[in-house]
Amino acid sequence: MAILTKTLNVLHVAPSMSPQWGGPVAVVSELIPALAGEGVNCEMATTRGHRVGDDPTAPPDVPIHVFDSGLPARIWTSYSPAMARFLDQNITRFDLIHVHEIWHHAGYAAHQAARKHRIPFVMTTHGELGERHLRHKAWKKRIYMKLILDGILRNADAMHAITAAEKVRIGELGYHVPVTIAPNGVDPTQFDHAPDPSGLLNKYPALRGRNIILFLGRLNPTKGLDILARSFSDISRSSPDIALLAAGPDEEGGRRQMESILRYEGVSERVVFTGMLSGEDKMAALALADLFVLPSYSEGFSIAVLEALASRLPVVITKACNFPEVAEHGAGFVVEAKDEPLAGAIGTLLSDPVLRARMGKNGRKLVSEHYTWQATASKIADLYRSLVGGNIQEATT
Repeated sequence: MAILTKTLNVLHVAPSMSPQWGGPVAVVSELIPALAGEGVNCEMATTRGHRVGDDPTAPPDVPIHVFDSGLPARIWTSYSPAMARFLDQNITRFDLIHVHEIWHHAGYAAHQAARKHRIPFVMTTHGELGERHLRHKAWKKRIYMKLILDGILRNADAMHAITAAEKVRIGELGYHVPVTIAPNGVDPTQFDHAPDPSGLLNKYPALRGRNIILFLGRLNPTKGLDILARSFSDISRSSPDIALLAAGPDEEGGRRQMESILRYEGVSERVVFTGMLSGEDKMAALALADLFVLPSYSEGFSIAVLEALASRLPVVITKACNFPEVAEHGAGFVVEAKDEPLAGAIGTLLSDPVLRARMGKNGRKLVSEHYTWQATASKIADLYRSLVGGNIQEATT
C-alpha cells in the first residue's frame, strides 16, 4: 500500500478516450478512480477527431481537457498543436506526467513539455512494443522509432509494463530505464448481479437455446479472428447447438475477414455480430455465454479476459495473451495460436459443463486475489512517489 504522505497531482495523456478506441481507454478509465484512493489527484488530456473518435469520456469528477486534432492527424495520430500549447503552459501544475500508448503526437508533445519543464515522465506502452505489433506497418514504425520514439523511451523517467513479458521486451529493445510491472485489473463485484438477458436474446434470436462462445473485443485481424472463424466452423460440424457471439467494433477489415471464412464454411447463420457492447448489454453477453475465447496473435493484457474471469466464465486464450496464470490456476486453457489446439480446447469445454463450472469458479478466485484495480493502483502510486521523491530504485521492485 502506498504511504499517503503527500497528495500528488498527475496528468494522464492519451491519444483517445473514445470507448471505440479499445482496451487502453478502459484501463485509464478504471485506473484513475483507483489512484484517488492512493492519494493521487488525476486530470486527463486527450484529443478528438480523425481516427481517435469524437466522444471522449472520463471517470466521474475527473477533469478532462479535450483538444481537436488537426489535418496532419491523418498521418500522425492525435496531432494537435492546441494540446501541445496546453501542455507547455500548464505542465508545471502537475507533479508527474503519465503517457499512455506510444505511436502518437500527444505523447511526443507531453515528452517535450516534460523535458523542458523538468517534470517526471512515465510511459505505459500497452503492449505496443511487441514483435508482431512492430511488424504491422513496419516501415512507418521504423522511421518513427528512429526519428522520435527512441529518444522518448530512453528519456522516460520510468516505464510501466502490464506483464512480465512486456518488461523483458523493453529490455530486449535496449531501453534500460526503471520498469514497474503492474497488471490491468477489474472490480469483480461489478459482475455479481447479471442483468436480465432477455433484451439481448430478443434482439439476436439466433442465440436462443444455444451454447454460446463469446468473443469480446475489437474485430482486428491481430486478435486471431481467422483462427476463431475456422475453429468455430470445425466445431459446428459436430455441435449443431452452438453459436458464436462476436461483440466489438470492426477494425481494419476484421469482420470482413471472419465473414468470408464463415460463408465459405457454411456456418454464417450461427454467428452474431453485435458491434460494440457496453454497460448492461455487455454484462448480459457475459451472463449468457458459456465460455470466452481470445485467440490473439499479439496482445498486451486484455481487460476482456479479466471481465470474463470475473463473470465466472472459463476462458480459452493463446500464449500471446501473456496470461499463463489462466492455465496455472485451472481457469481455462492457454494454447498456441493455431486452429487445431483452439478448436480442441473449445470442444473440451463445450462437452463438459462440470469442467466449465470448476474453471469459472477458479477464474473468479484468480482475479479477486491478484487482479484488482486497487492492487494495481497501489503499485502505480508507489512508482509515482519514488519518482517525485527522487528515490527511483523503489520503482523497479
